[in-house]
Amino acid sequence: MHHMIVLAKQLDLTSGDHAMNVLVLTSMPWGILRQRPQHISVGLARRGHRIVYCQTSLELRPSVLVSLRREDQLFLIRETVKDLHIMNLFIFPFRGRLEHQSERLGSMLFKTLLKVFNIKPDIALLYNPQDIFLLDVLEQMNVKVVYDCVDEHSAFPGISDASKILEAERKLLVRSSGVITVSKRLYEKCSKINPNCVYIPNGVDFEYFKKATTSRRKVQELENLKHPIIGFVGAIWDWIDVDLICELAKSHADYSILLVGPMYFGSDKLNKYSNIFAVGHKEYASLPWYLSCMDVCLIPFKINELTLASNPIKLYEYLAAGKPVVSTALPEVCNIPSELVYIGKEDEDFIRKVEDAVNETKKPQNEAIVAQRVNFAKSNSWERRIDAVEKLLRNI
Repeated sequence: MHHMIVLAKQLDLTSGDHAMNVLVLTSMPWGILRQRPQHISVGLARRGHRIVYCQTSLELRPSVLVSLRREDQLFLIRETVKDLHIMNLFIFPFRGRLEHQSERLGSMLFKTLLKVFNIKPDIALLYNPQDIFLLDVLEQMNVKVVYDCVDEHSAFPGISDASKILEAERKLLVRSSGVITVSKRLYEKCSKINPNCVYIPNGVDFEYFKKATTSRRKVQELENLKHPIIGFVGAIWDWIDVDLICELAKSHADYSILLVGPMYFGSDKLNKYSNIFAVGHKEYASLPWYLSCMDVCLIPFKINELTLASNPIKLYEYLAAGKPVVSTALPEVCNIPSELVYIGKEDEDFIRKVEDAVNETKKPQNEAIVAQRVNFAKSNSWERRIDAVEKLLRNI
């Protein structure tokens, strides 16, 4: 408790000027990948709003506690950027009949942390329907809740009870003062329950990824990779079509297929091909240099209930880098102008589209096509997205 009180003195998160106090509740850990919750949190903080980014996915296990305590990061990590703090909300890992105790104790800890750290949010931006048990505490404090719906949560692999998540989401939609959706498919679903709903797709840190269009920086571990380099940036999860990547590698031994990101799925298949190069997780700061080495970029998602509702951030990042993009037929990708992205309707067509994209760089109008992609990305920057998010939060 002394540790918590010392940290509490470092914070001044009370209302008093035009800035909003926003509590971001998400199961997306801060430091692994730079995703929508992180981009929105940083963007709002840069505009002078006070943000507490609350990680809700940490299970209260002895090993986790020892590790975080050793780093002096038990409940609250130091300020990451100005006006943005990160808070750890531990969940007690009870299962079965005791599961309700996990939520009860988690709610009590949540209430205690807000009080000790003097956090008085004006608004809470919530990402995961499974965190609905925290709503009672927020409503007691007269905090307005906005649900940012970024996935078809019930469709994730390994979900044992999809109906439970759907019911939690329905309750969250009813109790939210406003709703944001990342895709039109999710908008159609959510707006039927809560009409105060807006569609705000993902975006891109434009100036950052545009560096890839002019960069001549060499990436040492890629120096011996022969071109064309066909690249994918992101984590390899269950929803990535690993078989399609393998088929591309098999049919084109002349391509170097570069995978940049952590691999949680399919490594046994991918490792069989000598022209597939998986370099693992890379820091966000180095991604433009990896992109600059690629000739073509891939979005090889399976088509299922999860991906049909997705809006891949990597699409905008690839385009900001000026790269030809080949994607499977995701609705949000099919919505953008057809001259900007190649769409593979099935496996053979996908591979043909990769061939077309490789040949594109030989065309005389290639510079104009690159400029079109970059301009499209510029019009879909995170700055523009945060304009829309900020407007919604202020109105609520």
